[in-house]
Amino acid sequence: MLVAGGGGTTAAGSESDVSFAALEGAGPTGLRLGPPVADTEPGEAAAPAFPAEPPAGAGDWPVASTVRRLDLGSSDFEAWIARSSQGGICVLLYDGTQATGVAPVYAGCSAPEEVARGAAIEVSEVPGRPGEVIAVGVVPDGVTSVSEVLADGSTATSPVSDNAWLRVGSVPAAEGERPNETRGS
Repeated sequence: MLVAGGGGTTAAGSESDVSFAALEGAGPTGLRLGPPVADTEPGEAAAPAFPAEPPAGAGDWPVASTVRRLDLGSSDFEAWIARSSQGGICVLLYDGTQATGVAPVYAGCSAPEEVARGAAIEVSEVPGRPGEVIAVGVVPDGVTSVSEVLADGSTATSPVSDNAWLRVGSVPAAEGERPNETRGS
């Protein structure tokens, strides 16, 4: 599986001006925070899990107490937003694919100085989803859509709802591409 992370918008603004309403949610997250263990019976679906504590040397990490579920408008994927341990923002993605009884979750965090740009991850070569590229991200309040230049030169635009956006297709983002935002109502 290939996983790429990064942030991405072009808005100006200081970090103190940035807010993410999705972080204020209080409902159940649906994400087991703890060691990723295969605690299911054969044939039973594993729940998505993510380590609450970073492994040694991991660097930036989602802060477990701030993890909140995002509504992607898709029943195929689950995503979460969290503050990062170093002051940025994180997005976590479960693509619905299990590996040996464990439901792995991917994460990408922005650097603290780029929190106003949000965070995004792109996953490809997912078992059971040949040729599919999944990109998900979070952007600050007020962003209505994001666009990305793809590897084939085309542009993909994704709507934003409650700080989250999702793109599913067959073409990855162009190398080094970061999603650009559109603000407005």
